[in-house]
Amino acid sequence: MQSHVLKSTAENEDTPNVLDVPATHDECITTGAPPLQPRALIPIFLIIAADTMGLGILLPLLPFYTVRTGASAVAVGALISTYAFCSFLAAPLLGQLSDRYGRKPILILSQIGSLLGYVLFALSNSLWLLFVARTIDGLSAGNMSVAQAYVSDKTSASDRTRAFGITGAAFGLGLLLGPAIGGVLAARSLRAPLWVAAGLSAVSIVCTAVLLPKGTSTVVAGSKQSIVPMRAMLQTFRTPETGRLAWLMTCFYFAFGTYMSGQALFLAGRFWWHGHRFGAENVGLVFTYGGLLNVLVQALLMKHLTKRFTEKSILIAGFLLMGFGLVGIGVSSSISVLICFLTISNLGSAVLRPVILSQLSKRVSASKQGLVMGVNQAIFSTTAILSPLLSGTLISRGLYTSWAWTAAGVVFIGSFVAFALKPQTTVALQS
Repeated sequence: MQSHVLKSTAENEDTPNVLDVPATHDECITTGAPPLQPRALIPIFLIIAADTMGLGILLPLLPFYTVRTGASAVAVGALISTYAFCSFLAAPLLGQLSDRYGRKPILILSQIGSLLGYVLFALSNSLWLLFVARTIDGLSAGNMSVAQAYVSDKTSASDRTRAFGITGAAFGLGLLLGPAIGGVLAARSLRAPLWVAAGLSAVSIVCTAVLLPKGTSTVVAGSKQSIVPMRAMLQTFRTPETGRLAWLMTCFYFAFGTYMSGQALFLAGRFWWHGHRFGAENVGLVFTYGGLLNVLVQALLMKHLTKRFTEKSILIAGFLLMGFGLVGIGVSSSISVLICFLTISNLGSAVLRPVILSQLSKRVSASKQGLVMGVNQAIFSTTAILSPLLSGTLISRGLYTSWAWTAAGVVFIGSFVAFALKPQTTVALQS
């Protein structure tokens, strides 16, 4: 097996960041992509928005829908972990298949699985059927990793943070509108929002089939790649050029998963509204607020931040904001204080995702973008397997402050890793 080959593209952190200046034609020849044209990302924007809107409907509703079957908080966490475990197994495979056969057919295959999962979830009346539905959805969970690889294909390295910011806005838009729709419909029926989520999944399939260019595979002819890229996943952690970034992603995803998987149960357990505990509609509004902040950050702030500051500085600031926000959430006892610290935490997490993805995509060769985004999804899924189990265990015992502070502690570890992050170089991962 050929050993990995490093291409020296190290950037001095003391010099102006390459994102400060628009990509030139020569730079784009080097990266194999033209200067960023936002209109080229409209199809993928619509696809991601539709997919995440369905996810946004499900997230705040899932604990309430599951508890009606008699499930405990631990069972809710296990249900979320089941989806993550299946995604861990499937996402790297789907990412690499998209490298071989093109993004579009694999994206459609993944979206069909999501549609079937939503339909079965809506029809389920027992806990075991809910587990089957989430298993089906998890095994086809390649939507985001394939979409992110498509963005990497279509943008130069210097434009990539901005491009991921645009798709991040689509992600935020889905998480803005989805919980709002779900909350309104949940006030009438817990099942109705699930059918809307299924409908949105069908819309995303149509958008992909009609709007997304066919594209081509990116694997060099004659190359041999294993279907399950365990070597690439291990190498991501072991290789100096990507190792610290991989641990950075692990800290962010674990903290994010711990918070998101427990947020609905935390709100329902600690807060009241007009004499009633928080229900699905109230939780949906909180999720909507988080989605609004994410959209505003991606649409208004990211372009200016990447011009003024290095990506490393943005990462450090994002981790610190997220961490301090989570500390405050853990001790919040009123809705006004909760909203204040939610704002701080969400602002931090909103800037982290596009910068992390940009850094990751820049550190591997062009032919491995699908593979590395699959590895990214696998890291996310691994943390998402463990974090809901932790959240469910802590919240089932009423340890709300410990739950939030555990997530905060992991975030602060991530801030130290960000401090130690080395300048960017490119590594050719082996699968």
